[in-house]
Amino acid sequence: MSICGLDFGTSNTTLGTMEGDAPVLAALEIGHTTIPSAIFYAADGAVLIGRKAIEAYVDGVHGRLMRSLKSVLGTALIDETTRMGRERTRFRDVIGYYIAAVKRRAEQATGRELRDVVHGRPVHFVDNDASADARRSRPCARSRARSASTRSASSSSRSRPPSTMSGRYPAKRSP
Repeated sequence: MSICGLDFGTSNTTLGTMEGDAPVLAALEIGHTTIPSAIFYAADGAVLIGRKAIEAYVDGVHGRLMRSLKSVLGTALIDETTRMGRERTRFRDVIGYYIAAVKRRAEQATGRELRDVVHGRPVHFVDNDASADARRSRPCARSRARSASTRSASSSSRSRPPSTMSGRYPAKRSP
């Protein structure tokens, strides 16, 4: 089965698959089924995720650590850029790289290609402020609508319940 469930959290990420009839969390790092939602861009061009990202930062490696990646989802920042050395990179691309790296690790851990993903969204983007929460939810709704129209256009033979947010992993591309 090529489907997985992704929990991309503000602090940590985990990914589950099925083995037979049992759900199993993939070991995204040696000995760990959760991975810190962190990415480190080293000055020498290396890109690290998870515990290695935090370790590089703590060890004083020259570069940029980014945490709480999920916090830009549902905001206008998703299409903004941030400086990485002499270049500017879109937050969307930073998150895409991180998710793709998690996917590669899960595929290595499970020995299977993962083509479909089911993921959730935060119950509230902004706690205790209903109008701010509604504003931050709109970009996600537009993204889901674009994703749904893309799936319809490709006329997949499988049907998905409308209450699940699912999609395809993007085609592999070099970073």
